[in-house]
Amino acid sequence: MSFAKTIPFIIITILFVQCGNDSNTKNLLSASENWRSEVIEFPLEFATSIQYSGIEYVRFAPGWGKEGASDYFSYAFLWDLNDDPRLSTKKIESEMEAYFDGLMHLVSKMDSIQKNKIPKSKAFFEKVNDSVYVGKILTYDAFTTKKELDLNITVNYSRCELQNKHLVLFNLSPQPLEHQIWKKLKKVTVTTNCK
Repeated sequence: MSFAKTIPFIIITILFVQCGNDSNTKNLLSASENWRSEVIEFPLEFATSIQYSGIEYVRFAPGWGKEGASDYFSYAFLWDLNDDPRLSTKKIESEMEAYFDGLMHLVSKMDSIQKNKIPKSKAFFEKVNDSVYVGKILTYDAFTTKKELDLNITVNYSRCELQNKHLVLFNLSPQPLEHQIWKKLKKVTVTTNCK
């Protein structure tokens, strides 16, 4: 393995160790076995301006890190929050921009050349109803391609009365919403008991 290939591997390893998989916490997102799992506590190290208390649960499609795969950069994450996020299109846009800017800068922090090339993320969302938002984020893939990346995003909010929690489920993919990966993303479900 060349030095140029070793550095990104080390960065990703550091990211997953720092943010990574807390083996003591069960992932509340149910998905196929081949979907990689992560559990991250708030505040998120890479996006400290997102001020919530709770946990982020993540499930990555098998081809998430493979350029050219039909499920490349396709994944779901759930914010299991103690606080009411009081969502709005502007708030989701702001939080997604902070989330992706922070994440991509953390991943590229050891590569000053790449870090200087990363454009600021820009998010656009529309409210479908009180619990559903649809949008797009123009961001950057610091993990795999080192290129700009356009992600389609759906956001579903629900209140978990029984647990006194607020659940915000994000599904993301660069593929159009009609693509088959969205059927798979919709099968990623929240397993907590809210009734």
